[in-house]
Amino acid sequence: MTTCSVCEMQCEIQENRSGSCGMYTCHDGQIHERFPNSYLIEYPVSIETIPFLHFYPKNKFLQVSTVGCNFRCVGCVSDLLTRTAAEFTPSLIHTSPKDVVARALNEKCKGIVFALNDPTVSFPTFLGLADQAKKAGLLIGCSTNGYFTEESLSQMIPVVDAVAVGIKGCDDAAYHTCGVRSSEPVFRNIKKLVDSGIHVEVTVVYEKGSEEELVKTVKRVVKISPEIPILVMRFIPFGPADLALEPGIRASEEMCDKLREYARYVYLFNSPGSSYLQTRCPECGQVIVRREFYGPMGARVIDKSTQWTCSCGCTIPHTGTIAQETYQEEGMMGGYRPTRALEIIKAITTCLDIQDEKTSAKVWMDFISQNYIDILHKKIQKIETFYEVIAHLAEITGTVHKGAQLISYIQDRTADISSLVQNKQRPRVLYVMGTPLFLLNEDRFENAMVRAAGGEPVNINLTRKGKPGIMVDPALINQLNPDVIMVSGFLATPLEDMYAICEEQGIDVNAVRNHRIHLMPPSWDFGSPRFVLGLFYLVSVLHPDCTVDIVKEAEQFYQQFYHMSYAEAKPNRSFFRA
Repeated sequence: MTTCSVCEMQCEIQENRSGSCGMYTCHDGQIHERFPNSYLIEYPVSIETIPFLHFYPKNKFLQVSTVGCNFRCVGCVSDLLTRTAAEFTPSLIHTSPKDVVARALNEKCKGIVFALNDPTVSFPTFLGLADQAKKAGLLIGCSTNGYFTEESLSQMIPVVDAVAVGIKGCDDAAYHTCGVRSSEPVFRNIKKLVDSGIHVEVTVVYEKGSEEELVKTVKRVVKISPEIPILVMRFIPFGPADLALEPGIRASEEMCDKLREYARYVYLFNSPGSSYLQTRCPECGQVIVRREFYGPMGARVIDKSTQWTCSCGCTIPHTGTIAQETYQEEGMMGGYRPTRALEIIKAITTCLDIQDEKTSAKVWMDFISQNYIDILHKKIQKIETFYEVIAHLAEITGTVHKGAQLISYIQDRTADISSLVQNKQRPRVLYVMGTPLFLLNEDRFENAMVRAAGGEPVNINLTRKGKPGIMVDPALINQLNPDVIMVSGFLATPLEDMYAICEEQGIDVNAVRNHRIHLMPPSWDFGSPRFVLGLFYLVSVLHPDCTVDIVKEAEQFYQQFYHMSYAEAKPNRSFFRA
């Protein structure tokens, strides 16, 4: 039995067995990485997508990831990659450090950043890559839970430039929920990194009921350094997490205001339309850097300025040069967007009754080796091409008959909806995410749903595109004057917040006056075959005179494709979990 010294779990690994993360094994009394130099994701991204906000702003980096994690956190955005790592390991692509570095140089990246899963589970790979990158003049960063041993951290410090540390809480109890012993190593390591001159940013998660713990955590970070940016992640329940733990956007902004009493730079993520992604001068409050939501856990700088000095004379601390233009990733790649692609795949294969790891592994290998994730992003934006994705998955999993059943079911119900809304007056519909100020791109799947349900989407002629949309001024919404505002089922906020934001922002449109703002049920629009239920919900909203029994429709779908009653379901923001 040999002790693994990479993370503070310090697993005692028996001969030919693995530790708790499953990514190391013991042979002849030595600890070995099971999948060295093997990556799941290798893609150029903007640094704010990782996210880093004060490190080489707007610059392009090559993001790499493997699979697995040494933590088991409820509601993890990378739940599929961490809890079911065995499904993905056959999809890992072996790439030498020199080849990864060569791609970063060819793509004209400023550096390489390890994110999506934790570098502790692939530590020799990370160190080898970092060493080659430094020799080539590239920067190295990583996103981590920070649970390194002192020994492994001392190995990492000479080759790393920036570290984003996700803190689970101040007290040990918060770490117990992730399956580890103590918070102490994380704060010890943050201090060591800061003292060593490494750029550090900290992410903390805000879920309902954690307010006191969050304040204590931030106070402890500020004691290490008041200049550390605090990135607050509004808790979005993935995996088995309870939807009741998700705070609203307004409550999260109020929490950020509280944290700003102690920290100089506090930002709010997972909250489309919130202004709390902006960098404000800590002295006078003026907005210095403007950003908007850019995919799950990401941000994008939306102004052209490269000045980080306020008119009052205060200079905002940041590391490195600021790029003139913000790099924009394609499709669903970059940051944490691939996790949503994998969830979409899982959502469909779940409806095809695919549960075993070997078949799932075959799916991941096909999608990654054929670069089908990029194709997926285009095909899931229209109802008719969504069927093609189902058929493709059914073919490679040997479930062609089940796939045909699913396609036929959705086509039949969609045809019924067309009959229901035929010759109906088409209300003007604005589809938003998070708050009324974040409009989805006109070519998004949600707008295709609006058309199919007998509405007219007004998310058109936007001057630019984002992922999955853009933040706009209230004046534009007033100009569009929608009859109905639909709120995405992915990153939502309570209805009372929506109306309050409209009042505060001066949004005076038909939808507000007539109380026609509606929340789509979780995962009933983009990303899941359950969109067929979302279509019926839309019909009930847009055409109240149509007779629609949504509970009956949901019961039928759940019985046929999940083999359970709809009444038993406990939905959250996951695309695939019933």
